[in-house]
Amino acid sequence: MPALAPYVAAYSNELGPRESELCIEVPRNGVPHIAYVHPRPEDRDPHGNLWARMTRPPEGERGRVMFDCMDPLRQRECMAGLLCQVCTQPAETSSGTVFVEWQRPGEQPKRPDRITTDTPPVCRTCLSLSLRRCPFLRDEESVSVLLVRKSVISGVSGTLYRVSDDLTRWIPSEQDAYSSFNKPRYPGMLAQRLYRKLRGVTVLNANEIPPALLTAN
Repeated sequence: MPALAPYVAAYSNELGPRESELCIEVPRNGVPHIAYVHPRPEDRDPHGNLWARMTRPPEGERGRVMFDCMDPLRQRECMAGLLCQVCTQPAETSSGTVFVEWQRPGEQPKRPDRITTDTPPVCRTCLSLSLRRCPFLRDEESVSVLLVRKSVISGVSGTLYRVSDDLTRWIPSEQDAYSSFNKPRYPGMLAQRLYRKLRGVTVLNANEIPPALLTAN
């Protein structure tokens, strides 16, 4: 049986922007920030963060699915709308939203009420399918299923750039930098992930999911 390819999964031939596509823009506040040479209205989110553009191969010519990576724009779409990361159907229900989490390498254990995640939710129809067939989740021993009463969009992460000494171009300075919406945004941030804070979390055993959670409401 073929492995399940979630909607948010990245593909090997979907590539991000080249540095030649980036420029230095000086808005009305006088603080230079990162921009595209040829801007589009959809490039920025409501908080002003610039998002990575992705090249799309012709229909039917996608490359190898990368289960451990997410496409920035599909991840943003699902996280912003609380859509299932597998099928894109609404994941929020009257009893809560299901998120699947695991322990990242080198990461300290988190309290359930202190989790901030970049992993979009899963609808109840796709939950058991994902746990059985996704090669990453199936082999990851630290997987836990979270029933979340409320989640709040909290920030973005991505590549942080700095301006070159001659003030002509952007130079990558940090990968996976996080920018909270509660603080001033980084002018050199190229966003690739949208985050949510999870509140009212009930941790479920991934091997003992209540039957009510394995069927759609």
